[in-house]
Amino acid sequence: MATEEIEILWIPEGETKHVFVESTPEGDNIPVDLPASTVDRLCKKKFGHTNWARMGAVVPEELHHNPHEIDYLEGIVYFKNPTMV
Repeated sequence: MATEEIEILWIPEGETKHVFVESTPEGDNIPVDLPASTVDRLCKKKFGHTNWARMGAVVPEELHHNPHEIDYLEGIVYFKNPTMV
């Protein structure tokens, strides 16, 4: 099984804009810049549905079988299918 290398962009604390916090089902808190309603609108405009996830809430196995597009700057994974495969 091949592993995929992911590049992480580090943004120093002083350079971030307004940050929101979102909780995952596992109870982890993920700092986010965009509220869910904004990401829903972006996903709907781009793919016609609202199937997306924060990068911290997705495991590599979920990405392996689902076509997706990653916005590394905002930390959003946009799935190309309306449902998980």
